[in-house]
Amino acid sequence: MSENILKLIKPADIITLINALLGFASVIMTAQGKLDEALVLILLAVIADGADGAFARYTGTGVLGANLDSLADVIAFGVAPATAAFVFIGSQAAWVFSGFFLVCGILRLARFNIAGKKDGFEGIPITSGGFIVALFLLMRDYVRYFEYIFPLLLVLLSLLMVSTIGYPKVKKPSILAPLGILLVIDIAGFYLGYAGMVKLVSLLLFALAFVYILSPAWRRLYDRNK
Repeated sequence: MSENILKLIKPADIITLINALLGFASVIMTAQGKLDEALVLILLAVIADGADGAFARYTGTGVLGANLDSLADVIAFGVAPATAAFVFIGSQAAWVFSGFFLVCGILRLARFNIAGKKDGFEGIPITSGGFIVALFLLMRDYVRYFEYIFPLLLVLLSLLMVSTIGYPKVKKPSILAPLGILLVIDIAGFYLGYAGMVKLVSLLLFALAFVYILSPAWRRLYDRNK
């Protein structure tokens, strides 16, 4: 008789399941017309995704870990942002743009699962893709021509997820800690009603995320000019 699946769950797996639930809650919020609340839940899922990795390093991973992580990521950073994008775009084209993002995210995770552990990523992680979509949608009232730029951003992120461009794994606490603090400030600002704070911090986080996206190009230029 196979072992009870509940006995296979490790502490890190619980956080992974919370990540999935946050993604599911985001979809529900979008369906209820609460788009900003849905987007903030995706930001919370980013924190949960980082936390489960930290827990796994300290407490160990079980047999469920890797599979649970991918399934949770599909919900939180694939389905949830794609649903928010679909509702925002609102036209028939929404099926194309949001569906393309979701499919590329799934393919990205599938490739990661069969590739095994590496020092870096091939293509941007789906977490980064969903994170950037959520941040950019939060800034929709402050960006000119947003309705034209946003679909193009979705296509760009989708292509980058399935690309073979090498991206570094960000592991340094000196980088992760400030990013985590900014995320917490952004989320707290939203729930406390500080719209100006949310605008500013979201813009800063978006800029940092774009620096990450462009990092391979800058690394090549640096190596070429050595």
